[in-house]
Amino acid sequence: MTELLLVLALIGTTLIVVRGTFFRPVRRLWPALLGGSQCVGTWVGVAAGASGIVSPGYGHALDAVIVGAATSFLSLLADAVLLKLLGSPSEKV
Repeated sequence: MTELLLVLALIGTTLIVVRGTFFRPVRRLWPALLGGSQCVGTWVGVAAGASGIVSPGYGHALDAVIVGAATSFLSLLADAVLLKLLGSPSEKV
């Protein structure tokens, strides 16, 4: 159960960075790096895996790759589902 909450927290962190208004000034500085949920999800997952926050137990380097890939895919999926259900925030005036 704890692992599920950690993965959901990583997905939430990714969506906050990609879609939240708080990070808009930072996204303007690095739009290619922080503009999509797949790229941000990768880096959020790599940081969590390398630091040991989420650890499948294969060593820090391999954990970073595994968690980075999983967070990337799941963040992209969550973003796509939310965009389909709620629409893009930039389209609303």
